[in-house]
Amino acid sequence: MAELSDSQALAMTPERDARSGIDWFVLTMLLGIAAFLYLNLFAFPNIPFLQAGDQIYFWVFAQRMSHGEQVYRDFFQFTPPGTDLLYLLFLKIFGARIWLPNATNLALGVALCWACFGIARQIMARNLAFLTTLLFLVLIYGGALNGTHHWFSVLAIMCAARIGLFGINLTRLAGIGALLGLAGFFTQTHGVFAAAGFALFLIALEYMTERNWRRLINALTVLFAVFGVTLAALNGYFVKEIGIEKLWYFQVSYSRQYLAFGQHPLLLGIGPVPTWHGLPMFIERGFVYLALPIVYGLVLVWIWHHRCRPIDREWKDVMLLCFIGLSLLLEVSFSPNYVRVFAVSMPGIILFVWLLGRSQRVWRHALVLAWIGVACLGVQQTVLRHHKASVVAVLPSGTVAAAPDVYEKLLWGIKNTRPGQFFFQGTWPGIYFPLELRNPAYLSEVTVYESTRPEDVQRTVQELEDKQVPYVLWNEYSDHPDAKYQSAYHLSPLRDYLHDRYRRVHVFSDQDEIWERK
Repeated sequence: MAELSDSQALAMTPERDARSGIDWFVLTMLLGIAAFLYLNLFAFPNIPFLQAGDQIYFWVFAQRMSHGEQVYRDFFQFTPPGTDLLYLLFLKIFGARIWLPNATNLALGVALCWACFGIARQIMARNLAFLTTLLFLVLIYGGALNGTHHWFSVLAIMCAARIGLFGINLTRLAGIGALLGLAGFFTQTHGVFAAAGFALFLIALEYMTERNWRRLINALTVLFAVFGVTLAALNGYFVKEIGIEKLWYFQVSYSRQYLAFGQHPLLLGIGPVPTWHGLPMFIERGFVYLALPIVYGLVLVWIWHHRCRPIDREWKDVMLLCFIGLSLLLEVSFSPNYVRVFAVSMPGIILFVWLLGRSQRVWRHALVLAWIGVACLGVQQTVLRHHKASVVAVLPSGTVAAAPDVYEKLLWGIKNTRPGQFFFQGTWPGIYFPLELRNPAYLSEVTVYESTRPEDVQRTVQELEDKQVPYVLWNEYSDHPDAKYQSAYHLSPLRDYLHDRYRRVHVFSDQDEIWERK
């Protein structure tokens, strides 16, 4: 082989570095994202803000599993155990430290942003992909910082989408099916609907191109076979432990009957009409709710209008993202709230910026407004988190900054309980992990809704009696719910047991109550 001249070698160096070297832009971007998340998760210099939201359930589940308890058998759970097991792994490695949820949220956010940038980069220029990633970080993920099961499912789904953007063949479809099966191990419905979205993409692509139906059948067979095998393998241990019928009840029957169509609050789960202080958050959520269906509708129109042109990579990539995003949005529309809608919004955010980039008339103004909006929102989030009233508490699990009303409960717990002690927090499982207390009951919380089943309430009463639990955290609303919930109220046995065997010894400023065994 002839040697290259010096000029030829120099000309080839950047391309070789781009292929095999470090992408310093991406690395710098991810470090900046980590720094932003750190500022929103930790008070200076290294005190974690006490985490809230649905993620708390999964940390408590992992805590219970670390004590030898079994999901579904010893404590109630209706989602697949993927998040429980992942958090259990973290507890085994690092111990029950109060900073662990914060660090997990940081790592999860960086991973999601990496996936977002990688996908966006396939269909738009780097500067637009960067803007897309920051928009997702600040508007979507940074506003919640809630490491619940939805995000892990979406991360697996978007990794599958990224594989699909490199082209479709049977090997890649096997990888996609495995990732979707993993997504279903975190959120059962996300995996199924995402698989349906991929299947619709394959069908539409074949219909609009070569119409090779044999090839389509092979592709769909590989996709769903690997998806099913992966999901079955991940759930296999739990099928062995409790049986397929009980697993089906928890993951499918219960969720469908009591949760999927159970609550339809006003404004589709955006939240109540806010005060002036909460208006910016209300506007953010409303924008995402309105933008997603509009974006998907415009993209579908674009796909249809370009179907007769030569099929190129951009057309395929955009159609894949649109079908995945629409499938996930359809899934959460059955019982929407802003956590679910935000968690599945990444495809829509990417396509939103892609649409702006194609519009030459509005792009310059939209670009400036988008950068300004992201910067202002990011600064606002960070400043509010640090100026929000919080008190530093030294707990058995570490030092933490908590809101005053939560600190009040933590302070009482430090004075009156010890790590490892049984304590039943009937209202919300928020102090088990910080104080290293143990839930003695099958239920993580009891509610006035129909989803709290009477047989589970009876079991909880028996467990409180068997373990002679010294304290119960309760609230008056659980005794006297609104009239609209009276027909679904199943807490009477627990309420009567509490009043018979316990006495109220303390009332917090938020009207939650401590009841002590007589």
